[in-house]
Amino acid sequence: MLHQATEQSLLACQPGDPAAILLPKAAFEALRTYALRDDAEPILRYFVQRGWEYLRVGPYVGLLQATPSVAIEILPKTSQDLTPEAVIAARTSLLRMLLSVPDLFPHPLPESQFSQLVRFPMPEVLTALFLQNAEKLLHRGLQTDYRTVEEELPFVKGKLRLSQNPFALAMHPERLPVAFDERTRNNPPNRLLKASLRRLSGGGSARRVRQYLFVLDEIPDTLDWRKDLALARRLDRTFQSYAWLWPWVEWLLGGYAPGLTEGKNRLPGLLFPTQRLFESYVAISLRRYLPPEFRLSIQESAYHLLFDFAGKATHRLRPDVVVRRGNDVWILDTKWKLVQGSSSHISHLAQSDLYQLYAYGQRYLTEEGTVKLGLIYPQTPDFSSAPPPHRYEPHLPLYLLPADLSVSASQMVAKLWNDLGE
Repeated sequence: MLHQATEQSLLACQPGDPAAILLPKAAFEALRTYALRDDAEPILRYFVQRGWEYLRVGPYVGLLQATPSVAIEILPKTSQDLTPEAVIAARTSLLRMLLSVPDLFPHPLPESQFSQLVRFPMPEVLTALFLQNAEKLLHRGLQTDYRTVEEELPFVKGKLRLSQNPFALAMHPERLPVAFDERTRNNPPNRLLKASLRRLSGGGSARRVRQYLFVLDEIPDTLDWRKDLALARRLDRTFQSYAWLWPWVEWLLGGYAPGLTEGKNRLPGLLFPTQRLFESYVAISLRRYLPPEFRLSIQESAYHLLFDFAGKATHRLRPDVVVRRGNDVWILDTKWKLVQGSSSHISHLAQSDLYQLYAYGQRYLTEEGTVKLGLIYPQTPDFSSAPPPHRYEPHLPLYLLPADLSVSASQMVAKLWNDLGE
């Protein structure tokens, strides 16, 4: 059973608040148990209101597995309603951001395929993306490595082990104990690939998965996927093409979200902090699609905010993105917040965001040339075009920029840069 929700949604198992999404009792209790743990991440917040129990979803998006049979597709909140059209729009935003996580998705997705995928729920989308990666790997051919084999043979192969078992040699002089290296496809990465495919052998992709498993038929099953994963991550560069598989193994075999989430006690599912996902997507897209004459730094730490009495620099500044071209500098900060009301007024924006960017601007003005500041927010129906720039000071403009997640990354970057007047 698949439920759909957005960030900040209410979850319940009894009909209290009409805005709450009702879950089966077992699923709600499983999530409540996690939320009440001392070491739980702030994905869910449990509270009681007027005698009713609720869970509030935090600023996370992706897929939340409540029980083996109940999952929740958590979408970005880009509108107030969850109509069918809004669901597709929100899933489009989520998928575009997810595809920027290189550890999970090493291959770009054609726009034609993208527009088809967003019409399916996240479990089916993720399965399709995993199988696409697996197919490319299988087409290149499974990687082999060497393993040492010890046998008794009627001929010498590799190294003789005469001192290992002299009694056996005396009893059977026709069999020589030897040790030799043999190339094999039975290695940790291939065992993990097979185990991951087995987890996806049900549903609409069963036939395709069976075809891939046939190619892996001679490879034995993994006996301990955690041990195999640790071994696989220590292998040399010849297995670099498998690197995308490791975070998927954590999810498919361990049930934990890889990628941008941290910590050992993670909630089962594939969940990402929306702010970090949005921040990563915008930065990676700018780096990929800005013209080559622009130099881009992500989270650079070139300057400090303060100097103490001894002249030592303190409070390092880390703007999300800094772009340079000649003497011109653009400092951009990304915020996953919905801009409400008229975008031509900044009274509804968080003062902390405005003060932070002002501090960046003042320091960079002191050290470098012309500086422009930009706050990038997700585009919504209420915030679809950039207003004229505001100004902290005559020589320090502030641009409010909508990032359009409904179009390709290259189109989004072109629009952002056009809004900056470049």
